[in-house]
Amino acid sequence: MLFQGISPEDLQDFILWSNSVTATYGPGECIFQQGQKSSYTYILLKGKVEVDHLYLSGNRTIIATFTKENSIFGEVYSLLSLPFDYSCHAKEESLILKIPSASLLKTIDHEKFHPIGANLIQILAFKAYTLNQRLMVQTAPSLREKILRDLDQRQVQGRVDLPFTREKWAEILSIPRPSLSRELSKMAEEGLISIHKRTIFLLF
Repeated sequence: MLFQGISPEDLQDFILWSNSVTATYGPGECIFQQGQKSSYTYILLKGKVEVDHLYLSGNRTIIATFTKENSIFGEVYSLLSLPFDYSCHAKEESLILKIPSASLLKTIDHEKFHPIGANLIQILAFKAYTLNQRLMVQTAPSLREKILRDLDQRQVQGRVDLPFTREKWAEILSIPRPSLSRELSKMAEEGLISIHKRTIFLLF
C-alpha cells in the first residue's frame, strides 16, 4: 500500500505538495486509453475498475480488475513516460486519486515523504514478481499445464476460490472458454481436481 506508515496529516500534506487531484468516473467511463500517455499514477479510492487489452484482431483480454481500496495502477507506464498497452474503464462509479508521477519520484529523496517512495519501490518489486508468475502460466507447454500452473498460484491449502466467471478466467488464460471447460472436466474425471461452482479443490 502506497501510504502505509503515513499519518492522515502527512497524507494531506503530500496531496497538496504533489498537486494530486481526485476524479469520479461513471460506469463504462474511460480512465485512460490504450496508446495514450499519462503523467499520473492512479489510486482507487472507491469503486471498481477493469484493465484490458484490445488486439488488432478485435479480441479483448482482461489484464486486471481492481476493487480493493487504495489499489495502485498505471504507475509503470507513467513513470517511464510510455503509452499504455491497455485501457482502463470504470465498471461502476469510482473515485480515483491521480498523483503526478514526477512527484512520486521526488519522494524517494524527500525527508518527510520518503516512506511513500520506499512503499512505491516495494509495490513495483511485487508487481514484477507477479508478472513473472503470470509469464510462467502463459508460457506453459500445454493447455493442462497452463491451467495447473494458474491453479497452483491461486490455491490456498489446496483450495481455489475463483473471483470471476469461467469466461473471464478463459480470457485471463488467453484460451477459448470451451477448451478450458473440456480440460477441467477431464481433470475432474481423472481425479486431479474437484469442482464445486467457482471453487476448485486440488487433489494431487
